Amino acid sequence: MKKGILLTLVVAIGLLAQPLPKITDSYFFGPLNTQNVEYNPIISPTGRYLVFQSNRPGGEGGMDIWVTENLSYPNRMKTPSWDAPKNFRELNTPNFEGMFTVLFDEAEKPYELYFTSARYDDARDRKKNRDGFDGLNIYYTKINPRTGLWAIPLHLNEINSHFEDKMPAVSPDGCYVIFSSNRPGGLGGYDLWISKRVPSTKIENLEPNADKPRLKCRDGVWQRPINLGSSVNGPEDEISPSFHWDGTRLYFSSNRNQQQKKYSFYYSDYDSNSEKYSIPKLMGDPFNTKRVLTTQSTGFPFDTPSDRSTYSLYEESDNEGISVTHDDLWFYFASNRPGGQGQFDIYRTQVPEDLRKSYDFVFRGLVYDGSESIMIGLDATLKIFDETKPIGIITSKRIGGDLSTEENENFRTNIRTGKFYRVEISSPGFIPTELNLDLRGNVGEKKEQYSRIKLLPIKEEKPDRPDMTIKGIRFVVKDKKTNVVIPNADCTYFDDINRKGKVLTPKDNQFDLTETPNIGFEILVKAKGYKTDTFLFPVQRIQDMVGKETVLYLRNLNDYDDLYNTVIYFPFNQRSISDEDKKILDRFAEYLIKNKNDIVEIGGHTDNVGSKEYNITLSEDRALAVYQYLREKGVAKEKMKIQAYHYSQPLTDNDTEEGRAKNRRVNFKKVN
Repeated sequence: MKKGILLTLVVAIGLLAQPLPKITDSYFFGPLNTQNVEYNPIISPTGRYLVFQSNRPGGEGGMDIWVTENLSYPNRMKTPSWDAPKNFRELNTPNFEGMFTVLFDEAEKPYELYFTSARYDDARDRKKNRDGFDGLNIYYTKINPRTGLWAIPLHLNEINSHFEDKMPAVSPDGCYVIFSSNRPGGLGGYDLWISKRVPSTKIENLEPNADKPRLKCRDGVWQRPINLGSSVNGPEDEISPSFHWDGTRLYFSSNRNQQQKKYSFYYSDYDSNSEKYSIPKLMGDPFNTKRVLTTQSTGFPFDTPSDRSTYSLYEESDNEGISVTHDDLWFYFASNRPGGQGQFDIYRTQVPEDLRKSYDFVFRGLVYDGSESIMIGLDATLKIFDETKPIGIITSKRIGGDLSTEENENFRTNIRTGKFYRVEISSPGFIPTELNLDLRGNVGEKKEQYSRIKLLPIKEEKPDRPDMTIKGIRFVVKDKKTNVVIPNADCTYFDDINRKGKVLTPKDNQFDLTETPNIGFEILVKAKGYKTDTFLFPVQRIQDMVGKETVLYLRNLNDYDDLYNTVIYFPFNQRSISDEDKKILDRFAEYLIKNKNDIVEIGGHTDNVGSKEYNITLSEDRALAVYQYLREKGVAKEKMKIQAYHYSQPLTDNDTEEGRAKNRRVNFKKVN
């Protein structure tokens, strides 16, 4: 299994996944979409390349396969900028080519391509000739490893029939192909059929990696296709299948339950126990569209049959051909909905949370006594909360011996991805702590989180006024290493109303909020000799803090390498990194690669111009740009996390342009 982030002491830090800000759905103009057909978009695993079919001018003739590159790559959040599409001339002929699938290898490079075409004979170019049955057939080609070119396509005799066979979708492991056909034996119209490939070469000890395709069947013979059955197929048409990257979810289009026989997107999950696909579910907006008739429509009875059999108050569209990136961030799909460039056009939208796949996730680690010179595991209780509900209680065991390696653990449990978890850790005689597991977003399958959680003993302290009670919320600033109160610290309160910040007045090194906030807030903490930090408190936590003392831990500057003082500044409303900044980040990347135990938080910041929501997105984009550059330089993603601070951690006053320029930045924090 892939290991998660190693923690020494964590207090309210989100791990692994970052919840995504909602990005506007993208409709692409030229050069991607034209007045012609752009159909069946297949996005590469990383989102860098898009392959699609089109009958635009400049091709070999008829419907062709085209490919384009995202010039904004590797920025996954920015709207792609597609270059001028290039014709896939190695495969295209003056006949029909389209309705295809691309199989990618472990290096995320195209390995095989299955597509729909027809028998073709041209004495002028024998390489373009194709055998086949009457009508549409499925063909196959493979990259030649010596030349890097595609081989001459072959007719799949074992799959094709004398009927229409089209729209192949190959599973990411290469072991199954699902296609649409009107051959006899179906339930009516076009049905989805499946064939299994029996590999001729056995692949052993395949390293599992859920972030990339895993080819188990690189070669072999396809078996006789069988119908997917009534759980998926119906009396109408099922077309344009495609697989989710994990191979267990099937997307397709169907015109079932449609008066006007328009196509909508559905999905069905594979049940390994019954070895069948589940009853399909209709995908909602924005994938499927049903819009009120425009003023251009004359309405009934002028544009509908006299029997009203297809009469509708809506103008409906066909939605056909869909694929998802391997990080589970983006759907690409084709539709002929109103408002497009021409006939079918290509669209992009974020994967909604309710459509993200949920997987088993292993949470394990070591709870230990932080006061001992020799590490000793503790008997402790870990309460796991699913957002607001407690879903489980587990215990850790007291263990001894050499616990200095990462693999030592005294607790383990299974939870599911797709949710936000809060974990409270307590043991008699020790100060309780908590950590957050943010498993929303693009976590993936077969992942785990290993955490080393340090608990410190409770020290008896005699209060100056034993009868004193806390009114409101109290904060105390302490040294994270020694747990000693830091004198002369400064705390500033920020929320949506107090955008410039409100300085909290200390009393006996304690900072009180006598009026309980009713919205989420942040506390900016500064102290001489310590790294400045901001602590975020969502509205859901506020009631639990009332009448209690919350400790804000700062790290001494002596605990940091000087490279942690690196700051990357950004012009107004900008997200890109300059060449000079890249040189600075190169040194930081070398340090992180060399110091394997360091885990860094990349914090994005803005000035206070604009709304909080916009600045959160902007600061996250800035942090993401730095994250992606460090990834390109070889820094493991497990060593980095992203935090959007928007305008809650200003370096200086936002009242002047000079001050705002210093606040538009990305800086770094050591979190382990």
